[in-house]
This record gives sequence, structure tokens and C-alpha cells, in this order.
Amino acid sequence: MITMTKFGRNLLCAVASLTGAALLLTGCADPLPQQSRPCPAVKVVQDAAYLTRFAGESEDLAETSFEARIARSKSMCVYLIDTETGETKIRTELSIEFAASRGPKNPDSTAKFNYWVRVTGPGTSQLSSQTLDVEIPFTAAKVQNALQDQIDVFVPLKKNETGDFYRIYVGIAVSEKELAYNRRNPQF
Repeated sequence: MITMTKFGRNLLCAVASLTGAALLLTGCADPLPQQSRPCPAVKVVQDAAYLTRFAGESEDLAETSFEARIARSKSMCVYLIDTETGETKIRTELSIEFAASRGPKNPDSTAKFNYWVRVTGPGTSQLSSQTLDVEIPFTAAKVQNALQDQIDVFVPLKKNETGDFYRIYVGIAVSEKELAYNRRNPQF
């Protein structure tokens, strides 16, 4: 079973600490060097990498509540081997940075939205999906802000599988109307 665990959140783009990975490998009897094992590819879905949230039905920029985007994503992985059962799983540590700008019609001084992380396996079959929340605050003096979220994704491997068999997709949860707006107004 694929599991996802949120292990941290920092405002203002703090650097993720990945020191736990080395501790997890202590005591593993793995005959293959870690650098020879591929990680699952992490992809930001372009149509869902950006969000313009309007205060009403109008798509006039004067009615913008906020704009948000996935500024960057980083990942690293380690192979974890259970020495008793011989089962192997990949732990992928994702660090996703979001940036947001306050619009003229933002009543809450915040950008609240959701994003998703999905894992696909062989044949691009979706194996797991999780939706997570984001809240980026604004102040009168600070109309732009950023937040960094960190998530662990654990993928159990079958015999002879590697990280090449899996993909991890990340995107902002946009409505059909917001998706259509993104496609009419591409940001990348």
C-alpha cells in the first residue's frame, strides 16, 4: 500500500532538512549501491501549476482574490529494505514551494487552496492520491508570500521493480472553470 505523510511546513521558503534519510539506512544490508537505483520521476502538471482565484463570477483581473503557483519542487529518494522480510520500499521526500500574490478583492488576507499528489505505477495506473491544504497569509505591507510543504511518499516495490516503474504528479486543485482559465492564459 502506498502511503503519504506530511512532515513539515514552513513559511517564507525555508530549506527542507533531509537528514533523516541517512538515519533510516543505518543497518540495511543492501548489496546494490544507492546511487545506482532510480527515484520515481516527479512531475508538476502544467495545467494545474497555477491558480487565479476570482472573488466572483467575473474573470476581470480587478476581481482577483489571489494568484498562486507551484514555484518549484525538489525530491530525493532512498530505498528501504526490511532485513527480516526482504521487502523493499522507496521513500521519496518531496519539497514543494508555493508562491502567492494578494489580489484587490481578497477579503481574508490569505490564499487558501488545495493541492494534490498522485502516484502512478506500471501502465500509468493511478495507485494513490492525496489532497492537501495550503494557507498563505498576507499583511497590509506584504502582498506576496511563499510557503514550503514537505511530504514523504512511500511506495512498496514488487520483485525486480525500481523507481522507474512509478511517477509522482503534483498539481494545484483547480475547478473546471479555473482549469479552462489556465488553458486560455498559460503562465509557463
